[in-house]
Amino acid sequence: MLVGILGTGLIGSSVGLAARAAGDDTFGWDGNGAAASEAAAIGALCAIGPSPEAVAAESDVVVVALPLAATVELLARLPASRHAGLVIDVASVKQPVLTAAARVPYFVASHPIAGSERRGPAAARRDLFSGRVWAYVPPRDRELEARAREFFKRLGATPVAVDAETHDRTVAFTSHLPQVVATALGASLAERADDRVLRALCGTGMLTMTRLALSSWTVWEGIFAANAAPVHEEVRAFAGILGDTADAIRDGERGSLSHMFQRAAAGAATLRENVGAPGLVIDGTERHQSRGSP
Repeated sequence: MLVGILGTGLIGSSVGLAARAAGDDTFGWDGNGAAASEAAAIGALCAIGPSPEAVAAESDVVVVALPLAATVELLARLPASRHAGLVIDVASVKQPVLTAAARVPYFVASHPIAGSERRGPAAARRDLFSGRVWAYVPPRDRELEARAREFFKRLGATPVAVDAETHDRTVAFTSHLPQVVATALGASLAERADDRVLRALCGTGMLTMTRLALSSWTVWEGIFAANAAPVHEEVRAFAGILGDTADAIRDGERGSLSHMFQRAAAGAATLRENVGAPGLVIDGTERHQSRGSP
């Protein structure tokens, strides 16, 4: 099978490495020629194409692995070639992608729940998707859905079906809110960067909490614009929890704080049960009422 990869950043290059490990050939393109060359150098690409159209025209599976705005733009102009039996994207927001891909044959909107604050082919890993959920909007065509699920499994992931609206609303909490919190904490840390004592007293807790603050604005700009309302709602709700917690600490409300710690530990423990075993949280065959691409 020839897997065409449009975009050779962390996700695209990791798809390439995983596909090569599964025995497939890869054919790729990136608007940044140096990134495409680097992806080829690490073994993620067998060959580099001259344009996204050229790669799509020859590939059996096409993976659009660009930032959200670029994904939407490309899908809106991608020729309606029927050579590829499966075309997917990996963007973090699904509703605008489905609109843009309305005329793309054999398209399935998808989102691997895997990544890193690091960027580019140098950060790619062939096991990035192993044991991780790969969410997708189920198309009406059951045979197309089966092809998509098989491809996700081929890369080591667990397919999970979810409609686009539910996906976008949910990742506003599970993915986009953590990014906002880490960025805000990193910005607060930057305000005190000249405090040598403070820097010396930052341990692994601060290091872990600010990991996502290293993420690129070029990736998140389009995500926040496309999913603004749900992200705003989650950030406002979280800000309210922080405010209530600050008041409880000020007022010495030990019972309230103890209850919060207990609930937090229970929530965190539940999430950790799902690492490496996504089926504990959701059955990969589950379907929601709303269905996506044709």
